[in-house]
Amino acid sequence: MNLSYLKYAVEVEKTGSITKAAQNFYMNQPHLSKIIRELERDLGSPIFDRTSRGMVPTKGGEEFLRYAKAILVQEEQIQSLCAKNSRRILEVALSVPRATYISCAFSDYLESLDSPPAMNLHYRETNSRDTIRGISAKAFDIGIIRCQTLYESYYLKMLQDENLEHKELWEFSCNLLMSPGHPLAQKENLTYLDFSDCIEIVQGDIQNPSFTFETQDASATVGSSKRTISIYDRGSQFELLRKIPSSYMWISPVPEDCLSQQRLIQRACSCPGNRYKDLLVYRSSYRFSREEREFLSCLRRVISSLQHALALQ
Repeated sequence: MNLSYLKYAVEVEKTGSITKAAQNFYMNQPHLSKIIRELERDLGSPIFDRTSRGMVPTKGGEEFLRYAKAILVQEEQIQSLCAKNSRRILEVALSVPRATYISCAFSDYLESLDSPPAMNLHYRETNSRDTIRGISAKAFDIGIIRCQTLYESYYLKMLQDENLEHKELWEFSCNLLMSPGHPLAQKENLTYLDFSDCIEIVQGDIQNPSFTFETQDASATVGSSKRTISIYDRGSQFELLRKIPSSYMWISPVPEDCLSQQRLIQRACSCPGNRYKDLLVYRSSYRFSREEREFLSCLRRVISSLQHALALQ
């Protein structure tokens, strides 16, 4: 019996839905339905009852799922033992929001490393819901999600449903990123209404409905801009901000050395609901590797530096 099939069955029980379970494993629903039918054929009895309330384990299915969960726990323990006994490989898999301060911390971490014999790094920038799904499905080991404090309970419920843990990294207000030549660069006491005729640059892959703050969520919530440019590559935002003087972008606080390097400035701006939290998320009982702990130390140093700079403003 394929061990992956056990994971799929456990996920169907957890979500109560083949469709949701398929989405969490990034596969199509008919394929997962076929796998469940194959499992039931091998077992000789149905694992789930298809009801109006979703997929509900039968009595025999409950017994099967208990064994399946025990086997999966043992599989993880064996994998952990094999990894411990193998030669050292630098492995880090992160899923994070599009935030310059996080990428700076990751660069600082890599710069501090002695050359490892082997390296396997994954760094994905995406929205919070995709990060949650990726961590739950073990496509990534740890992640950072961003939520507007107004909708924090929405995300905490999602984490609970996915059996994920979280720790708050910090809470902040977003700033506006723009070129020094922006018409409003020197204006005092900025509000979001001042930018109604300016060009807002936004990330174009935000899912709807979305409460997530992915560098532009404040503007997505307020909807004050009449003109927008949607982009799908965070790197291109800096070039656009430099070359289009009237453009701007909502961002989490950026380290000053990064601003100097990009020849841009950030300004505080009054905006309804302008409070956000970045949360570290991971699977329950997940054990952080030494490399992950070192990266998180770099991240906390960058956050502490930003908090100190904000306190002096």
